[in-house]
Amino acid sequence: MSEELKRLEAEDEAVEELEEDLEEEETSAESVNPDADIDRYIQELTGKAVPQKEEAKEEPEVEHFRVTSQIGEDDHKAFIWFSTLLRHKWVIPSFIIVPIIFSVLFAFNEGEFYSGNLILSLVVMYLALTLIVVIRCNRWISKIRKNSPKSLYLTDTTLIFLTRSVVHLKNENRSKVSYVHMIGTGESKRHFYMYFDSGKSMVFRKEDMPAETLAAFRPFIQSKVHKRSLKEALKNR
Repeated sequence: MSEELKRLEAEDEAVEELEEDLEEEETSAESVNPDADIDRYIQELTGKAVPQKEEAKEEPEVEHFRVTSQIGEDDHKAFIWFSTLLRHKWVIPSFIIVPIIFSVLFAFNEGEFYSGNLILSLVVMYLALTLIVVIRCNRWISKIRKNSPKSLYLTDTTLIFLTRSVVHLKNENRSKVSYVHMIGTGESKRHFYMYFDSGKSMVFRKEDMPAETLAAFRPFIQSKVHKRSLKEALKNR
């Protein structure tokens, strides 16, 4: 029994010594300030005090804009079509120009130009592209119906635009996303869209925000967009 007590006492002493060593290391680490030593050295050489950098003050998180829209299946469909065809300005011109180039090449055969080949190729390529877009959009909406059908119900959706983030309220669910993750915006005749790097998106109907407020909102939200390089966009796909 006495040996067991001695062993326990030795262990307690070892723990106490370890705690004392850790306290000494923390104290010595706090006392060492490389920046202060550098500033002191510069002051000794120049005879001038080094101006201290002011800490950047974080702007308080306050509400700037708020909008509530009833978002349903029609709004989701409009979003899908807009995101497929109109979100990027190069999509529509590509759909027009690329088939023309390939059709012109196809129309030449052994140095002769055949207008029939040109027309046939254009019809086939435009039909194929149209079919691809329609299938993609229908699959997208079908995926939403399967995974989250409740999101297609006509529901009040509130967006609160704060200084550094946007709050999304729907079906008593609340989510908050920093503007750091916002990679783009889009605007159609009826809707305003916001895209985030996580694949999340937000939408509201423009009719639910007064015209004067909407005019002030555009530059505000554009200033919050964080553009990504092509490399970053491909990496996060």
